[in-house]
Amino acid sequence: MILALFLTLVPAQVSPHDAVAAASRPGAAVSTQDGAAASRQERFVELLRTYPDRPPAQTFREVAALVDEGPFEEHDRAEYWIGNARLVSGDRAGARAWFARLWRDHPDSVWTERSWLGMGDAAAFERDYGAALQWYGHAARSRDAAVRELSQIDVKQARVLQRRQRLAWLGGALSLLIAVVFFVQGFRRLWPLPAETRIVLPVLAVLAVLSTRIDPAPRTAVLTLVLGGAALSVLSGARLAAARRNRFLHACLGLVCLAGLGFVAVYRADLVGMLLETFRTGPE
Repeated sequence: MILALFLTLVPAQVSPHDAVAAASRPGAAVSTQDGAAASRQERFVELLRTYPDRPPAQTFREVAALVDEGPFEEHDRAEYWIGNARLVSGDRAGARAWFARLWRDHPDSVWTERSWLGMGDAAAFERDYGAALQWYGHAARSRDAAVRELSQIDVKQARVLQRRQRLAWLGGALSLLIAVVFFVQGFRRLWPLPAETRIVLPVLAVLAVLSTRIDPAPRTAVLTLVLGGAALSVLSGARLAAARRNRFLHACLGLVCLAGLGFVAVYRADLVGMLLETFRTGPE
């Protein structure tokens, strides 16, 4: 009796052969896989929850390792998340690579459709608005109503930015054309410096020095205008000294050239929207 009681209390020993046989049963394998997938899902959710607690690059590596380990419930979301996070951090090449992987692994996922918006944003950041509009057009046909609504907003913004880009191209082309005309008609009088240049240069030098005290974006615009204005004063003065007729036309061409140069400078510094808002609401 004592021996029987002892055997009921002590768990039976399982031989290695029996353990292998149990693990080889289909039900056991499925259970193990489900448990691993659930564990990866929990780790993914935890990584997102604690994202602010570590450097972004570390989270990228850990989520990428989870994706490589195998499938889990939000495997498609994890791939989208890495692509979108890399896009926000400025790594557009990395974002495109992860979006492409998402398309291969989960072509029918809603996260694939959301990645079309990310591809459009990447193109817009690079000022390739034609490509951006194409990607936003794909998103407009999404099954997800939220994606379709966001695509409509993005299309409007991309078209506005595209018009500004084309205006900048036009302004730059006109300015260059007028500068070439001035140079051709006055290149024999480029030296000594025209009187207009000797008057304007000190003012431009003061503006250049003062621009060191402002933010980088407006500083770039100011320096572009300073350099362009100095070159324009030389070319304009040389042309006027060589051919004093048609002064009114000369003045109009000079103003158009300066206006085109100014728009190009403001556009390159991404200040067009800020200036329009200032004109609309007034300075603070």
